Amino acid sequence: MFLNPQVVGAVTFGLTDGRIATVRGIAVPARLVRLTEAWRRHGPDTPLIARW
Repeated sequence: MFLNPQVVGAVTFGLTDGRIATVRGIAVPARLVRLTEAWRRHGPDTPLIARW
């Protein structure tokens, strides 16, 4: 995720037994900044979707 003036939100999916079990979204700029900083420190998990 890259944070710039165009960002409006982020969505994550939780999986259980290979199926989407939860969907979470945020659209608060301060939380997006913290999420981006955490990803830069730890790196994101392997993407579920390689290409759209």
